[in-house]
Amino acid sequence: MLPPPLTNYKPLNKPLTKLIPIAFALLAINTGAASQTLPGLRNLAQNADVSALVVRLSDMQTLAALNPRERLTPASTSKLFTAAKALRTFGPNHKFITRLTTQGRVTDTTVRGNLNLIGSGDPTLNTRDLQHLAQRLRARGIQRVTGDLVINAGHFGQIPCLTPDRCEAADKSAHSYDAPLSAAGINFGTLHATVYPGPQRGDRTRVVLHPIGLAGYAIDNHSTTQKAGSHPHLRVWRTTDKDQTVLHLRGRLPTDGQPIEIHRSVANAERETALALNRIMADAGVRIDGVARVTQQQSRADDAVTLARVRSRTLQTQLNRMLAYSNNYLADTLTLDIAAAQGQTPPLTLEQAAQSLERLGRNARQRVYGPEAGKSAPRLASGSGLSVRNNMSARDLVALLTAMYRDSALFPAFYGSMPVPKFSPHDMLKQSNLDFLTRITAKTGTLTEPVSARALAGYFRTKNNGFVAYAVLINGTAQNPHPGFNNTVAVYESDLERLLANH
Repeated sequence: MLPPPLTNYKPLNKPLTKLIPIAFALLAINTGAASQTLPGLRNLAQNADVSALVVRLSDMQTLAALNPRERLTPASTSKLFTAAKALRTFGPNHKFITRLTTQGRVTDTTVRGNLNLIGSGDPTLNTRDLQHLAQRLRARGIQRVTGDLVINAGHFGQIPCLTPDRCEAADKSAHSYDAPLSAAGINFGTLHATVYPGPQRGDRTRVVLHPIGLAGYAIDNHSTTQKAGSHPHLRVWRTTDKDQTVLHLRGRLPTDGQPIEIHRSVANAERETALALNRIMADAGVRIDGVARVTQQQSRADDAVTLARVRSRTLQTQLNRMLAYSNNYLADTLTLDIAAAQGQTPPLTLEQAAQSLERLGRNARQRVYGPEAGKSAPRLASGSGLSVRNNMSARDLVALLTAMYRDSALFPAFYGSMPVPKFSPHDMLKQSNLDFLTRITAKTGTLTEPVSARALAGYFRTKNNGFVAYAVLINGTAQNPHPGFNNTVAVYESDLERLLANH
């Protein structure tokens, strides 16, 4: 399995002229002067598009700003909107429930009818959860199902791919970030395999799919075992056509090397769940007389009997994984969950579901900047940021961060979900000084097409333990489409280090 990797505010009723206090005035501070505290980004803006804003939240004083209203591609900083809206919709302790049901009769050790897995949109449903369901079914004494094993994904319905990455991954993928979405997907929409070196030089490596014995895949393995101490190199991709799905492997592993864990996006998330659960049922001693299949029709709960259920991790735990590992499947599944909870009718589309995130952005701007600001909103076509149609400014992000800071009930969960660089699972932000490593929380964002996009947003603590909200977005241009690492990450790290030293 992959590592996981606002309370609604009351509208303003008084005339605007009576409500323009110092908070709004300070946000309109001369950004030319404020940009002097961002020398690296100011220099970078000569060859890239940059939007940046840093605001002290105790008095809404702008500490630094550079083109704060310019809307750019935000990449995975979009996930901050998903996290905030999910907390407002479900609360931090919410758990998703996945059930095994039947509309048939249960007699002695037999289910006479179909056995249905009812997907609830749990973004972290995994193989182990399916094993728990099978074990609980077996603990009831069930040994046989006379009908089919049916995976019900009707909670969302059939979801169109929309983004080029996910559409292309239906045929071929060498990644895990482009997994298809489903209300009944497992393992973040990926196939899990382990590759072991052979016992001797020249031997083929050994490939094990999980769960062990998983059907539905052909293995095209041309990876070999090399001498001890040699450098491992492995390329793995999955292809799918109408007749067959194949996992391809090329490369080499040393005889003394460690096994390599592989995760690749599947072509069809519900099909993967059907294949895995069918295997798991057999391993648990439950015989399925029929076939394993998928339906997109919504389940009828009125005449179904629940035979087993499993609860997800809490939403707050899921958000921690989503933000720390920047998991696209988790973020976009939560976006669809929010839409379903708000009553949108299946089949859902991600772009339609993301409209609730746009409304959140509009409300945050209105609450923080005043009623006129609410006439404009960031553009979100996905909750993950994988879509290049997402479009927002540093000001939009800081408005969201400010609104969540003011939400005393949800801020602890929101703030606690964001990684601190020192303890992040990734190394990208770990080359900075101690203040940067320990005093900030940071959500990063990266895209490479059609131009490079890098972003960073979150909070930092001042020396007197106050809170500052910050956001930086950097996009390449037609003339300079791909600014390098040192021209983006190193630059915003340096400017933030300077701010940390002074506040």
